[in-house]
Amino acid sequence: MAISKIRIPKAYRQRTLDEDLRRRRTISESRMLSSVKEFGLRTPYVYFVDPFRAEIVMEFVPGTRASKVLTSTICFNIGRFVSTLHMHNIIHGDLTPANFIANRKITMVDMGLSFYSTRREDKAMDIRLFKEILKSTFHNSFSRFFNEFLKGYQSVNSKELENILQRIDIIESRKRYAIT
Repeated sequence: MAISKIRIPKAYRQRTLDEDLRRRRTISESRMLSSVKEFGLRTPYVYFVDPFRAEIVMEFVPGTRASKVLTSTICFNIGRFVSTLHMHNIIHGDLTPANFIANRKITMVDMGLSFYSTRREDKAMDIRLFKEILKSTFHNSFSRFFNEFLKGYQSVNSKELENILQRIDIIESRKRYAIT
């Protein structure tokens, strides 16, 4: 079974810019979805890419969005997944539980804003976004879920996590109305 993802034109963007952006993101996402398989990560198989229609035809992954069934175990596995991405200098760019499908294993289904970077700041921003999503959506379970995410992350790459957490603290101190 397959599913088609089409990036719809954004009326608020200048047409040529929008077409170029949608084309480049489609190509980039299809490459990322395929390339992370080399690291043992689960993503849908890409069957067909039409950059001019901004369409990716990919494997349909059965299961439920992780955001609908989030548990500590799923958070731990997402942490492992993200740590593996970061070890290979891949930044997700939109890291939320909604971008994962949960069944026996987790599968990342959306890498539309992914990019390569060696910058600790970019890795910290990925984790910070995930943290903020957990805090706002799963406030009753936030501490448990985020701690499990960090344990999963650390289980793959323990060397860098402490430095990334320090960078998150710096990022959070830059908030416009940061409380000290």
